[in-house]
Amino acid sequence: EILWREWEDFSAQPDAQGLEAGDGPQFQFTLMSYNILAQDLMQQSSELYMHCHPDILNWNYRFANLMQEFQHWDPDILCLQEVQEDHYWEQLEPSLRMMGFTCFYKRRTGCKTDGCAVCYKPTRFRLLCASPVEYFRPGLELLNRDNGGLVLLLQPLVPEGLGQVSVAPLCVANTHVLYNPRRGDVKLAQMAILLAEVDKVARLSDGSHCPIILCGDLNSVPDSPLYNFIRDGELQYHGMPAWKVSGQEDFSHQLYQRKLQAPLWPSSLGVTDRCQYFSSCHPKRAERLKYSRDFLLQFRFCDVACQRPVGLVLMEGVTDTKPERPADWAPSVLEEDTLEPEPVFPRTVGTIQHCLHLTSVYTHFLPQHGRPEVTTMPLGLGMTVDYIFFSAESFENGNRTDRRLYQDGTLKLLGRLSLLSEEILWAANGFPNPFCSSDHLCLLASFGMEVTAP
Repeated sequence: EILWREWEDFSAQPDAQGLEAGDGPQFQFTLMSYNILAQDLMQQSSELYMHCHPDILNWNYRFANLMQEFQHWDPDILCLQEVQEDHYWEQLEPSLRMMGFTCFYKRRTGCKTDGCAVCYKPTRFRLLCASPVEYFRPGLELLNRDNGGLVLLLQPLVPEGLGQVSVAPLCVANTHVLYNPRRGDVKLAQMAILLAEVDKVARLSDGSHCPIILCGDLNSVPDSPLYNFIRDGELQYHGMPAWKVSGQEDFSHQLYQRKLQAPLWPSSLGVTDRCQYFSSCHPKRAERLKYSRDFLLQFRFCDVACQRPVGLVLMEGVTDTKPERPADWAPSVLEEDTLEPEPVFPRTVGTIQHCLHLTSVYTHFLPQHGRPEVTTMPLGLGMTVDYIFFSAESFENGNRTDRRLYQDGTLKLLGRLSLLSEEILWAANGFPNPFCSSDHLCLLASFGMEVTAP
């Protein structure tokens, strides 16, 4: 009863097919995002869980509780973080498959044993593509951390009785960003890679984007620079103390403070300051280049083709000769304009942007209690670090206590599972407890997508 969470309904009652009457039919679905606390990470930081009875920290006890939560809320899409690899393959994936889910998993790099999973019900969605996202980049100090994410493109399946109708594809991104409160530069670079992947996967032929849901543990608090960057689409970061990016802790008292320099990441990363891959920005060619026979024959006796490679093994009759250029064969001269130059993308000075128009499902405040919402309680201090962002336009001047701080776009928020305050979680002895077997609360939201005639 202490941990009772209410369902906040923003929609009319759906009909028997799961479609809302209202202004027109909608494809409705629910999505859960949940950091389920990897067992090995819990054991590595056992000092954080001294308040818990050992029995409730046992994995088998926790696994049964987690499965009960999944079954109770029965989401159509399930995005999990801190999923231990052996637990995934041995228990979670088989159990979720029995519940009707198709699952995808991305383990963190290096020696890390946990990762992210995205599961969906094939009765509601058809997979168009699945893209694992790797943040680790060898040789790049800014991206030497073992974090990652998953991006899926799903096609909603409408009931057959509706006839020839269609629903736009849905892009779902799930991630767990670096924890370290001092390394906001790393967090921003990781988020830029994820946004670039989302931009590529969700981009339509006309340059616009299909509906997007981005969720996960971002290890950043509401109204922090990283949070505002996701919501507002722009951040001026040059000279900002790195710890300030996530807002997790205040290190302003420390003498040395790492500050963000421009550009934040090198061009070799292949991501522009608008969080798009360079390849996504190339102008599309009207048609593929066509080469004539005479043009291709220029390479038969070109200087490079006639050079003997260093270290080539000598084999009689095979590698002991080289092609001789015929006397009447003109030397190949390739015009400079026959090769298309790589486009150059100018770097902005200390500003990064994206054009995905995302806003948060939650308002991060409980008006009935006059307290902030929290999703986790590290060291007994409640804070929000878990989010579900979705495609919508934020109001310019919204009241923080409003239930809805967005204008309906392609995705319509129909409802959400309420979060709790720090005081309520203190009354339940924090996390984990006998009823909540993670150190995070799950996030759950219901969405509607417009069903259109062809």
